Amino acid sequence: MHEWERAYQTIEDANQRFREDEEYAALDAKHERAFDNSDPKPAPRVKRSNAPRPDRLWWERVLERDQGCCVHSNPADCSDGFQAHHVIPQQRLRREPPSWLWEPIVSMGVCGLAHRQHHTRTRPIERAEIPAQVVAFLVFQLGFGPYLDRHYPAP
Repeated sequence: MHEWERAYQTIEDANQRFREDEEYAALDAKHERAFDNSDPKPAPRVKRSNAPRPDRLWWERVLERDQGCCVHSNPADCSDGFQAHHVIPQQRLRREPPSWLWEPIVSMGVCGLAHRQHHTRTRPIERAEIPAQVVAFLVFQLGFGPYLDRHYPAP
């Protein structure tokens, strides 16, 4: 007779011993988790470098060229600061000629109010309000004439 056979006189004894071993193993695991010193927080974010970002440089160059809002002729009508607006959406520029995404020639300066009204379509920017050099470049160089006709109504 083997030693393990002598330790368990009956099947019930073996089952009881098995249940006890499982309970002790669960308690041990719980005890180990309670004293685990690992930090549940994620690692801190890596800080951005101080290198110039292309979108920030684009924004500055567009606003410098247009000197504010192209939509409102009276600066008193502007509100919410000045912003740069991609005349052709960024998503489309990334698909077609991605090298033009951060070039000021495909953008215009607008105030926050005009930008918000354009994107909510409460008052879309009219084609006549887009700077002439931007329209000429988009139509003749990049071939976006049909897009401008569809999304920027004539006055």
